[in-house]
Amino acid sequence: DTAIVDALRSDILNGALPPGSELHQAAIAERFGASRIPVRDALASLAGERLVTIRPNRGARVVSLSPEEIEEVFELRIMLECNCIRAAVGRASAEQIDDVQYQLRRSSLEAGRAGWSNGDGALHEALYRPAGKPRHLRLIGELRNLCRVHAKGYDSIKAHTPRWLQDHEQITTEFAAGNAGACERALHRHLSATREVLLEAIAGS
Repeated sequence: DTAIVDALRSDILNGALPPGSELHQAAIAERFGASRIPVRDALASLAGERLVTIRPNRGARVVSLSPEEIEEVFELRIMLECNCIRAAVGRASAEQIDDVQYQLRRSSLEAGRAGWSNGDGALHEALYRPAGKPRHLRLIGELRNLCRVHAKGYDSIKAHTPRWLQDHEQITTEFAAGNAGACERALHRHLSATREVLLEAIAGS
């Protein structure tokens, strides 16, 4: 049932179901007025997105990564996202550049609000789309969501919003100018800083 999948995904990404939360099929079925079969299928779908871990005979829970695993996720993100943006710069059409700049304005206006992570994700996707690497985009989306799940519970991360906005401005400026090397370096710095901020927040919790 796509409605169950969409609702649970939203709860996980927005922090209503924090990392490690138990997901009881009976409670979910009661919430949605459904039988356990569509609930089981919904949890399997979310497990395919790496948002849920299903344990045989022990139920399901929201994914929960160790700091070492989060470090590895960022290593993969940096590799894939930098590869994408390097390929995208110079290949982007005027329309795609306009879309990147639109997404930048949108995400900047939404900064600090509850839905900002959606706009942030849309900006990054717009930056990478011209590379023409759909498998990269799918994997990047999964990895970004893992980071989003683990970042949602730390208010201290919001204090860095001005820095993220400045990073976005620089990345977008270099992208529009066709400066592949400078754009990739700016993105690498941005992702590395995001990693450090998240790991510091987790260590201080």
